[in-house]
Amino acid sequence: MSRENWLLIQRNKNFNVNIYRSGLVAVICSLLISSILGALIFYFYLNEPERDYYATSGITPPVKLKALLAPNEASVPLLEPDPPTDDIPRIIPQ
Repeated sequence: MSRENWLLIQRNKNFNVNIYRSGLVAVICSLLISSILGALIFYFYLNEPERDYYATSGITPPVKLKALLAPNEASVPLLEPDPPTDDIPRIIPQ
């Protein structure tokens, strides 16, 4: 085997080794980034702020509601009744 053939074989082996190393580095970086993103999504899912609830009739401005742990079974309503709007003539579109 000549010296040129030997150098060619060494270059090909080094090329394959470098390709496998760069592929392994890419896979490790991809797994690291995926793990970080998964941890961030899990963190934000667990630390979600409490939601705000509002009620409106479309005429009055929105009223912020208080979230209850159980349904309201009291005889007293939690919201004031809507103002009467029967005195306004309504136009039926044709």
